[in-house]
Amino acid sequence: MASEAERKLTDTYGWPIEEIHFGREDEPDVDGCVLVKYEGSGVAARVAARPGLSEERRAGFAAWALQVLEHFIEHGPEFDGWQKRSDGGWQLWGRVHEFPSMD
Repeated sequence: MASEAERKLTDTYGWPIEEIHFGREDEPDVDGCVLVKYEGSGVAARVAARPGLSEERRAGFAAWALQVLEHFIEHGPEFDGWQKRSDGGWQLWGRVHEFPSMD
């Protein structure tokens, strides 16, 4: 079942989450990648998720991807750590980080 963020990526922006094998098996913290390119007066994007993510992790990835894409549309790549690609586009990897408890 698609999350609200995944539905918005697909229905509003036309950027469905693609399942693509990427990265290495020793990088299980990488849930996906977002690729963005300026085209004409707008932005084109691809959203790729690692196949087999749990429903919870996929929903979290979709929410993150939606947030960074909307921020890119409004502000460009300057503040979110986007990496410049050789094709003129930008990319950002979605990694899961477990932080220690504050307790």
